[in-house]
Amino acid sequence: MANKCLCALFSAALLLCACAHKQAESTAQKVISTPLIEEHKTTENSPKIISAPAKQKKNTLSAEKLPQQPPAPQTEKAPEITPENRVEQARKAQMLSAPTPDKISFEDEELISLAGRRLSPLAYNAVSPEKTAAAWSGEELKYGLYYSFIKAGTAYIKNRGVTTANGRKAYLIQTTAFSASVIDAFFKVRDVNYSWIDAENFYSLGYTQSVREGNYKRDEWLTFDYDSKVYYGEVQKKEAPRVLSGPLSERVLDMLSSLYFVRAQKLTKGQDIIFDIINREKQYPLIVKVLGKETVKTAAGKFDCIVVEPQFRGEGIFVSKGKSLKVWLTDDEYKMPVKMKTEVFIGSVSAELLEYKRN
Repeated sequence: MANKCLCALFSAALLLCACAHKQAESTAQKVISTPLIEEHKTTENSPKIISAPAKQKKNTLSAEKLPQQPPAPQTEKAPEITPENRVEQARKAQMLSAPTPDKISFEDEELISLAGRRLSPLAYNAVSPEKTAAAWSGEELKYGLYYSFIKAGTAYIKNRGVTTANGRKAYLIQTTAFSASVIDAFFKVRDVNYSWIDAENFYSLGYTQSVREGNYKRDEWLTFDYDSKVYYGEVQKKEAPRVLSGPLSERVLDMLSSLYFVRAQKLTKGQDIIFDIINREKQYPLIVKVLGKETVKTAAGKFDCIVVEPQFRGEGIFVSKGKSLKVWLTDDEYKMPVKMKTEVFIGSVSAELLEYKRN
């Protein structure tokens, strides 16, 4: 059980949502509301607001369907592009020989070596520390990870800057997690996650999860190709890499980008935010409930916060059935995640903000 709790702590404690093992029994109505950033103007790809019935208290969000293409003229059928072809083409299109290296931002911060990790081809695109109007532009966050009152490790969330993904301008968001030195001897953790978020409309363009937890190893990446209405990628554990693929009918989020999507919304008590997530070849709706306001004190300071709670459909990656995850976001323009906490079988797992920077 201890190993399971530690896996839970380091692999997902900083993510707002967790992947359900079973798809939801019914598809909820889905809405994606307009982001609260003046720089981003509504376009044909912007999410659309759907008003709820007068008697309905919750504000549901409906995801945008991808536009239908007109029927092609009758010509000789082109060879089918297989998922394997897409992966191969993506590898050949890599711009750099190695990902743009991370930089130390905090005292005692450790950088994770990417050697031997099978990352998304998007990780090999150049990254620019460009200043934008986004609330999280230049943001770097440091967290303490705790099992009950025991500090078990440290984690970081960084907006690495602006890059390109599938021809779109994108934010590159990175998380890293480390076990404490006293834990390294028997359960060493060095996890890296990337998410590429569309800079205009905040849907996901792809993600990478690179997990190293004790003897467990998993590298997984997906690219969301909305023009072709498919997603593709790879997963590798100890065996040879396996190609992943599936259909896309609408704009989606991954686990990490969902945190930033929620941060871009106007949050009101009693509101429900509903969107679709794809993770590990499964697509499912996630409901995030806005519970109210609280004041939270951490090592980084005292913050007035809005509390949100993702509603999981079945057992998740680190939240057992019947348990809940709560996230405290600052009640200001930044909506910075200050604290995250979930109950486990014995005790609780939490992440608390230690330091933050906005460059």
